[in-house]
Amino acid sequence: MPTVAAIEPELVEEKPRVQSLGWLGALLAVLTMGAAFGVGMLMLFGRFLLAALIVWLAWPLVFAPDFTAWAFGAPKLSFWKVFLTLAATGTVVKLLWRQSWPRK
Repeated sequence: MPTVAAIEPELVEEKPRVQSLGWLGALLAVLTMGAAFGVGMLMLFGRFLLAALIVWLAWPLVFAPDFTAWAFGAPKLSFWKVFLTLAATGTVVKLLWRQSWPRK
């Protein structure tokens, strides 16, 4: 029978533990991800959001509630309806007339 060498355990030195921030760290990480998402959305939709805000604020000064109800289905204008309308219109214009929207 072949002889088997004795196996000796390897002793590993215990390293000091790193403290985590726990719930506070998780909350800060989620807030950081939310801020990054918000900045990305502003980069994509910032112009449309600003234009929608201006239209939404000026609409009641220009148009009557009857016309608003006829155009949008409610006597009061919804911000999100204006935003989606402007975003869709801007996207269609960019797709149809690419030469009028030069790249920067």
